[in-house]
Amino acid sequence: MADLEAQAAISQARQAASAASYDIQKLAEDSIERQALHNLLTAVEALIQAVDTE
Repeated sequence: MADLEAQAAISQARQAASAASYDIQKLAEDSIERQALHNLLTAVEALIQAVDTE
């Protein structure tokens, strides 16, 4: 059961990261905010990947 819950949480995290990526793309290409959010999203995606491989 815990494995199914973990997989569901990972799936939700991936969906949220995808939605965030879409929203980030709407920001001005040369904005500091876009770059900062992109860097943060990259870190979040790496964490999701690390959790998913355990």
